[in-house]
Amino acid sequence: MKLVTETNFFLINSDTIDEFHEADRSYTAFASRPKGVIGMRNIFLIVALLAATAVAHPQSEVKPEKSGDMSAEIANHKQAVTILFEECFSQGHIERLPDVIASDYQGSNGESGPPVLAGIITGIRTYLPDARYTLEDMVAEGDRVAVRWRLEGTQDGPFHGFPATHKHVTTSGMAIFQFKKDRIASSWILNDSLRFMQQIGALPSEIKPPIQPTK
Repeated sequence: MKLVTETNFFLINSDTIDEFHEADRSYTAFASRPKGVIGMRNIFLIVALLAATAVAHPQSEVKPEKSGDMSAEIANHKQAVTILFEECFSQGHIERLPDVIASDYQGSNGESGPPVLAGIITGIRTYLPDARYTLEDMVAEGDRVAVRWRLEGTQDGPFHGFPATHKHVTTSGMAIFQFKKDRIASSWILNDSLRFMQQIGALPSEIKPPIQPTK
C-alpha cells in the first residue's frame, strides 16, 4: 500500500476530527497556565490539526501499466513471426501454421486462415525447393511486427511459365504483421520481384529506356 503525505495533506477524515478534539481537550489543561501570548489557543489547535492531517493516508489504488504483460505479448508476437519464417517458409512445415495464423486471416483471393499461407509456401517451395529465409531486421510495437528478410534458393522448378534455370537466386522483402490474440490476423508484404525475375532471366538484367527515333 502506497502512503502519501502531499496531496492528502488537506484531507480530513473522521480520525482527523477525533484527533482535533483530543488536541482541544489537551489545550484545556494547558490553558490554565498564565495567558501571556495572544491567540495561543488558535496556534495550539492549528499545530495539532496540521500534525493530524499530516498522518499518511492510503492512496486510492491505481493499477500500474502492465509493462511486463506488454513485453511478454510482444515477445510472443516476435516468436510467432520467427516460427513462420524459420519453420514454415524455410523448412516447409505448414502444419505449424495454425499455431501462428489466425483462423480469420484473409488472403487476396478470398481464402481465410492458415490455408492462405500454406498455398503461398507450397508455391514458393515448388520453384525454390531449398528456399531459405533469413530475418535481417525485426521491430515490434503494440499488436504489429515489422520484418525485413533475405531469401535465397535455387530455381529448380518452373516459375509462372518460365522454365527452371537451376540458378542460385537471392532477393529480399519486407512485411508488417498485425496480431489478434497472439496470432497473425493480417499482413502487408512487399517483395523485390524485379530482382528475382532478372536473376532467372525472365527480365533483362539492365532495363533501359527505349531509343527515341531520330528526326
